[in-house]
Amino acid sequence: MEIICVNDNFPAPVLAFYAEFGVKTPKADQMYTVRMVKRHTNGETGVLLGEIQNPDVPVKHPVLGEVWFEPTFNINRFRTLLGQPVRQEELEMINS
Repeated sequence: MEIICVNDNFPAPVLAFYAEFGVKTPKADQMYTVRMVKRHTNGETGVLLGEIQNPDVPVKHPVLGEVWFEPTFNINRFRTLLGQPVRQEELEMINS
């Protein structure tokens, strides 16, 4: 599935954390391909992008403690090629 980034504004602490680990972020008005969809424990939906391969970073998990995985980007940062919000039903087809 192809999507367009509409929000590439990340808080300064997040950008500093990403810089420490060499994480690249999506850029506004660029088209990306969804590589994988991840549902987080907080209910948010994140995506991994085909055009951006990032290293694993340490993340605090409420049960497992510190875990390392590739950071995802919130689906709300993206729109479909027609400019519509990405629907959950469209994302569910990607990982299956």
